[in-house]
Amino acid sequence: MKNRVKNDIAFLLIGAMIFVLAGCGEAHHTKEQSSERKEGIQVTDCVGREVTLEKEAEKIVDLTMIDGVRTLVQLGAQDRVVGISNQGSRIFNTEGMVKKNYVIVSQAAPELKDLAVVGDSKEPNVEMIISLKPDVILVDSMAKNVAEHIQKQTNTPVVCVGSFGSFHYDMFRMLGKIVGKEERAEELVTFTKNKMKLVTDITAGIGADERKRLFYWTHPFAGNAPKTNGNYEAFQLAGGKNVASEGEVIPEGVYEITKEQILAWDPAFIFLHSPFKEDLEGWLTADSVKEDEVIQGTEAVVKGNVYPIKGELSGWDMATEAAEVFYVAKILYPERFQHLDVEKEGNEILKKFYGIEGLYTDMSKQIKLYEWQ
Repeated sequence: MKNRVKNDIAFLLIGAMIFVLAGCGEAHHTKEQSSERKEGIQVTDCVGREVTLEKEAEKIVDLTMIDGVRTLVQLGAQDRVVGISNQGSRIFNTEGMVKKNYVIVSQAAPELKDLAVVGDSKEPNVEMIISLKPDVILVDSMAKNVAEHIQKQTNTPVVCVGSFGSFHYDMFRMLGKIVGKEERAEELVTFTKNKMKLVTDITAGIGADERKRLFYWTHPFAGNAPKTNGNYEAFQLAGGKNVASEGEVIPEGVYEITKEQILAWDPAFIFLHSPFKEDLEGWLTADSVKEDEVIQGTEAVVKGNVYPIKGELSGWDMATEAAEVFYVAKILYPERFQHLDVEKEGNEILKKFYGIEGLYTDMSKQIKLYEWQ
């Protein structure tokens, strides 16, 4: 009997110890979970702001022109977007040349055309945004001054997205972290870097004095002052020397200059922003630029080196910019890239980002990019 009592007491003591240990383990686990919830997901956005989200974003409002949605589509997270900007909605709902020619994202995710329209970074529809209950709001990097204001108005984390013409790999990593697509983000970054090495391994051997001088004429409307961009990294990677990047102060993004400045720079090549196949009233073409009286003396015009290029429009698409590195490199240095198949490389890049075959071929024909025989 005594032995039985002793056994019962021992059993109860062991049970109590197990209960206490289990309780400690659960308390410790709960404490860890609480700490994780408190810390959340911390990211540094494209303008250096530190932003914390409570959890992985399941609902996203995009107030950017298109950079936010485009990157999410490339990451395979377009199903997280619940609201889109005025500009983004127009892009997804426009038919004809604008949709077909340069905004590939509208072909990759046509279902986004029916999203709620929530204004833009400068004039957001705060009431509608709040009603959508997003976990995060994306705004243009150029609208960074309003980011904190929108965050306070909506009581929702706001992240600035977008670059100024450079390969902003950290933007992919940041958004990948926000939506739990870090592996996909790193996959795209690694893929792009490896693709660029096919060109830069060759252009790295071109000395500074040997690099071809080029001018990028963006948004070329007749009657308007010429515009350019000194930050478009595709030119540098392709081995070119962008004349607009030689000044002591290089503005971010697009800025105006004069035709006399183009003449003074005397570029050997002019790349003309040409997102439209059909002639658009007032939009300059390569032929009309060659006939411009002011820049007749430039080497580019004298030798007929004026070429169409996709460039940027509604933000910068890293996929099409990567494809343009091959395009520009072969134009500048045909002897060094004699065996480079620009169309093949372009199609591979765009398929990797968008999952659709033949996108570069289609875009090239629509824009009338230069084609090698």
